[in-house]
Amino acid sequence: MIKAFMTLSSAITLAGCSIVGPDFEIPSINLAPEFVLGGTTPLAEAPIDPWWQRLNDPLLDEFVLRGVVQNLSVRAALEHIVAADAALGQTGVNAQTTGALSSNVQRQGNEVQTQSSKSASINAAYVIDIFGGFSRGQERSVANYHAAQFDAGTVRLAYLADLTNSYMQARYYQEAAAITRQAIASRRRTLAIVNQRRAVNEATELEVQQAMSLLASAQAPLPIMVANFEINVFRIATLLAEPAAPLLTTMQSGARQPRPSGVTMTGLPADLLRSRPDIRAAERSFAAATAQIGVAEAQLYPSLQLSGTMGAGTVDFWSFGPFVTVPVFNRGILRSRMQVAASNAREAELAWRETVLNAVEEVQVALTLCRNWNLQIQHLRQAAAASRTVLTLSRQSYQLGETTLTDVLDAERINANNRLALADAMRNYGLSWMRLQVATGRGWMANGASSPLEQQPPALEADPLGLHDVVLAAN
Repeated sequence: MIKAFMTLSSAITLAGCSIVGPDFEIPSINLAPEFVLGGTTPLAEAPIDPWWQRLNDPLLDEFVLRGVVQNLSVRAALEHIVAADAALGQTGVNAQTTGALSSNVQRQGNEVQTQSSKSASINAAYVIDIFGGFSRGQERSVANYHAAQFDAGTVRLAYLADLTNSYMQARYYQEAAAITRQAIASRRRTLAIVNQRRAVNEATELEVQQAMSLLASAQAPLPIMVANFEINVFRIATLLAEPAAPLLTTMQSGARQPRPSGVTMTGLPADLLRSRPDIRAAERSFAAATAQIGVAEAQLYPSLQLSGTMGAGTVDFWSFGPFVTVPVFNRGILRSRMQVAASNAREAELAWRETVLNAVEEVQVALTLCRNWNLQIQHLRQAAAASRTVLTLSRQSYQLGETTLTDVLDAERINANNRLALADAMRNYGLSWMRLQVATGRGWMANGASSPLEQQPPALEADPLGLHDVVLAAN
C-alpha cells in the first residue's frame, strides 16, 4: 500500500513540473502615432510634473499640498494599498502551511488520591505546490497590490482635478461678481446723469425709468454669483477636510483667475500607457485576472500535502506522511470556475482597451477645447476693449445732448456682457488646460509621492522546502 501510494505521489510530482494556466503578457493596442493638434515629442516624466504650479497661484499650490495629506478619498485609497499588502501576506508559504501548538494540564482525583496529567502536541502541514496554484495565487495578489497603488494614483489625480476645478470656478465667480459690481456702479452713474438732465427738463421720465430698469437688471445676477463662489469654496473645504469658514475668509480677499503659463507638451498616444495611472491599474487588474485562471485550473488536479504530528505526555507519539486529495465528484464545478476565470480575464482585457481609448479621447477633446477657447479669448479681448471705448464716448455724447440714452444703455450692456464673456472664456480655457494635464497623466507622483513600483511587495518564497521539482522515490 505504501509503495503504491509513493508511486502515485511520484507520478503527481512528475506531472507538475510546470505551472498551469496562461502567463500574463502585456497587451498591445494600435494607436495613432500622434494626437491631432498635438506634438511629436514623447512625454517621459508626466507623472512627476507639478502642473498646477504653472497656474502661478501660491494659494492653490498651498491647497494642493495640504489636500494631498488630508483628502479623505486619497487616504482611503492608501488604506486599500494596506489591505492589498495584507492580502499578499496570505499567499505563498503562508497559504501552503498550517499548524498549531497545543498543551493540556489536568488534575483529577477523589477522596483517596489526586492525579495530574500533562500533554503537549504540535502538528503541521505543508501543501506542495505541484501545479502552481499557490504560485498563481501569489502572482494574482502581487498584481492586485500594484493595481491598488495605481488606483491611489488615479484617486490623487482626480483630487487634483476636483480641487483645481473648484478653485478656478470660485475665482471666476469672484471676478464675475466684481465685473457686475462695476457694471452696477456704471449704471448708477448713468442714472445720476439722467436725473441731472431730468432736473433741467433735458431728459424725460421715460429715460429715468429706463436707466432704473437697467440698474436693477445689473443687480439681479450678483447674489447668485456670490452664492456660486461660496459653493465652490465649500467644495474646497470638503476636499481639504477643513472647516469652511476660515477658507471662505481667505478666499474672500480676492485674486485674479488662474492663468496657465508656458507651453504644455502633450506627448504621444503611446505615452498614456505608462503615464496614466488608471490605464496601469487596468493592466494590473488584467494580470490578476489572468493569474486567477491558473489558480482555478490547479484545483482540477490532485493535491499533495505533507503533514506530521508530535506529542509528549503520558504517552509520547509522532506521525508523518503524505496525503493526496484527488477531485472527483466536484470537477464540474471546478471546470465552471475555470471558465468563469477565463471570461473575467477577457473582460479585464476589454476594460483595459476601453480605458486606453477613453484616455486618448480625453486628450484629444482637451486639446481642441484649449485651442478654440484660446482663439475666442483673443476676439473677446478686442471686443471688450472696443466696447469700453464705445461706452466712454456714448456717455460723453449723451451729456452733450448728441446721442440718446438708448445708445448709452446699449453701450453699457454690451460692455458688461463682453467683459463677462471674456472672464468666462478665460475660465473655460483654464479648465480645458487643467483637463489636458490630467488626461496626459501629469502630477500624480509629484511632490514626494512615490511610484507604485518603488514600493515592491516583500518577496515570498512559494516552495521553501524545494519540493516542486523533486520526484518522490518509491520504496
